[in-house]
Amino acid sequence: MGALTAGEPPRGPIMTWMLSPETVRRFSPHQLFQHWIAGALWVVLAGSALASGSGVGGSRPLHAAAGIAGLFLLGYHAIVLAVIGVRFDLPAENMAFLPWGREWSALRRRRGSLADDGKYSPAEKGDYLAILAWSFLVAASGILLRWPSFFGVPGASTYGWIRTAHAGFGAALTVHLLAIHLPQRWWNAPPDFRRAILKGNVPLRQAENRGGWVRDLVARGVLVPIPEEMESAEDRESVEVREFLERGNRFAREGKYGEACVSYGEALRLLPDYSQARFNLAVALLRDGRNEEAREQLTIFIEKDPFNPMVEKAREMLAGTEKGSS
Repeated sequence: MGALTAGEPPRGPIMTWMLSPETVRRFSPHQLFQHWIAGALWVVLAGSALASGSGVGGSRPLHAAAGIAGLFLLGYHAIVLAVIGVRFDLPAENMAFLPWGREWSALRRRRGSLADDGKYSPAEKGDYLAILAWSFLVAASGILLRWPSFFGVPGASTYGWIRTAHAGFGAALTVHLLAIHLPQRWWNAPPDFRRAILKGNVPLRQAENRGGWVRDLVARGVLVPIPEEMESAEDRESVEVREFLERGNRFAREGKYGEACVSYGEALRLLPDYSQARFNLAVALLRDGRNEEAREQLTIFIEKDPFNPMVEKAREMLAGTEKGSS
């Protein structure tokens, strides 16, 4: 794949959040561990391949052992990605390795970022997808070379062809890592994103540059916007509203959607125009299986606050509930 730049999109207006964190998580400790293990295996594989080509003794068994370890890591990584998607019901556009919708158009036009990027930009997703694709080809050809009789490799000429292909796939992966991945993800990346590869977190101000990421954080209850009414009307019992909303978010994270609905309802009783509480209530109702009530809340949310950044998501949810009920 050609080099893509993930230039920083235009900075939008900074919102005011309730009890906002200084940093937000970009990579989990588990993801960081996999990343550095994969990097170490690549160094061993590349080094042992060069040593084997130079006739250094013992390099071939080392290369084979590292390859088998890499194969297990690749399989484990794929399983973990699937489990995460199922466990957290992630939409396809939130998957780190899967460009989605107009992100493919951005990649074809060599545009590394969009004005509405999520946690991962199109350039980052394309980079990750290319690494996975080359790694899969390296692993598949390596398996055939390691167990040729088991997979029915017909003869020496076919084995030699597979060996050449294996070397080519490994070279392509190496070129991609050195020419695209390291320059774009490390050398040319903003300092905060470089530190995220080591620590996992980035400052909130960096997340605020990506509208899709902010919407995701709001939907998950990590960020809670302060409505204008609360900034200008202290007599609306803002402290109680915040406590009810936070309590509802806590119940929702624990899977107690019935209790979450009660808390969000109390927040709306005190502040009926609080869009975030209404959106969270709709999500909790859906998770609790109360689709009819959820549709009602989503409709009110869209009608009362048509310019809210979560309106598009609310329309998608509303359409989903209507399809499910038909």
